[in-house]
Amino acid sequence: MNLISAWNPHQTFPLFCEAALEEAFSSPDITSLHHSIPEYKPTPLVSLPELARELNLRDIFIKDESHRFGLKAFKALGATYAIYRWFNDRALRSGHKSFPVEGFFAGHNGIESGPVTFATATDGNHGRGVAWTARKLGQKAVIYMPENSAKERIDCIRGEGAEVVLVEGSYDDAVERCAVDAAQNSWQIISDTSWPGYENIPRWIMAGYLTLFREIKEQMENRTPIDAAIIPAGVGALAAAAGWYYRRELADARIRLVSVEPIGADCHLQSIQSQRDIPKSIRESCRTLMAGLNCGTPSPVAWPIVRQSFDLFLAISDDYVGPAMKRYFYPMGRDPRIISGESGASGLAALLSLYKNGRLGEIGKKLGLGKNSSLLLLNTEGDTAPEIFKSIVGKSDETR
Repeated sequence: MNLISAWNPHQTFPLFCEAALEEAFSSPDITSLHHSIPEYKPTPLVSLPELARELNLRDIFIKDESHRFGLKAFKALGATYAIYRWFNDRALRSGHKSFPVEGFFAGHNGIESGPVTFATATDGNHGRGVAWTARKLGQKAVIYMPENSAKERIDCIRGEGAEVVLVEGSYDDAVERCAVDAAQNSWQIISDTSWPGYENIPRWIMAGYLTLFREIKEQMENRTPIDAAIIPAGVGALAAAAGWYYRRELADARIRLVSVEPIGADCHLQSIQSQRDIPKSIRESCRTLMAGLNCGTPSPVAWPIVRQSFDLFLAISDDYVGPAMKRYFYPMGRDPRIISGESGASGLAALLSLYKNGRLGEIGKKLGLGKNSSLLLLNTEGDTAPEIFKSIVGKSDETR
């Protein structure tokens, strides 16, 4: 079996959120903070008309996060905003003024170098985002990774000046080890998943991802409106940001939201099928090319938004990841070349899986997709592990 799908019977509109989530997502400083980062510029939104024609769609748009901050992934949007908010929160609790957005990441913030150690668990991209942010602010970082993580991703994080701790087992095991060590060493965790008593920072990380969707809105002006979007799930932080943005910020009940996960790490799909209101945890370690989506438990603060806002949950095998990466790299006709990593290509892999399994027509009809429809895919990462990329695609990234 290489494709599993589940429709959501629990959708609600308008979206209901607890007050703490409302505050995090409604904060006016999210996008202005990102605009103040010297490396900031909007990532491209490109169209693949040839692929759309082949799949009987009007257009397919790709938001290409492989260009974000020079880190080849979107994750630093969450890390930068969460760490900014953490410093502000600490200052206010100490009776000091909050830090202004202007100059915070340009070396004019007045933060003392070195006293804070930030820690997190990661399959690669989030950890690098935390390490990069810590380095820019003159702080330290300790990053926990599953021991089978790609060496290139480990080396990139070490290249940001962080210490890397390899943990036997899965991403969830790395999360648990990080929490224990951080408590013993008085380190500050910057995790994109939550647990009881640790909720604020994951909320801020989710809120940081709103910049990505706000860029899309500006880039979609004078283009065909998006009818559906396929969003990689992971722990659910990006999916929750998508759900909030479209269902609450834009109050759009029309656009169809679809999540994608690897089979074996399909915790969102299994949670939506569960009769319980709480997210379901999958403790077995899954072997998948999509390392960034190899998560066994939905983030508890993200799950209520995902549960209310998504239409369809898909789980796919690795069978279509390689073909999706190749289709991006070797485009047809006018389609531009896109450098997409294993997790970054998951949205296109899901689309190809539906097409090859003869279910694109059936599911597309229920989603309202057809020859006059436009679909959004997110390329969440580029070649963050170049040797793996080369082994799949046959070439390295020769375009940058």
